[in-house]
Amino acid sequence: MRAPKHYLSRLPDEDRREKPRRQTNKVGKVYYLRHGVRGYTSQSCRMDNISESGCHVCRLVAEPIPDFVYFVLEGLAVKFPCAVIDRSDDGLHLKFMTDLPTELVDRIADRRFPAI
Repeated sequence: MRAPKHYLSRLPDEDRREKPRRQTNKVGKVYYLRHGVRGYTSQSCRMDNISESGCHVCRLVAEPIPDFVYFVLEGLAVKFPCAVIDRSDDGLHLKFMTDLPTELVDRIADRRFPAI
């Protein structure tokens, strides 16, 4: 039996991910409810990595975005409901409400997508 690891001997979070991230460079849109007004608004973005459980999107306009959004990837006619789990200067870390199938994630991460 192993002794519990001390926090200084743990691997960085990136190496402890449950599901591996695939590097991508795909165009998409983030849809969300307007603040104080009925209706949706959207922003174009770029997805730079994806896994079965979430993705990272960047190049968003500096506008308040709520904690729940829909992510639409160019080339797919599907809206993925997502929760914003982290915000950084360069984008949003999104968690899909339901995990995506590995085959779909591999297809999205392929350089030939959406042609394939």
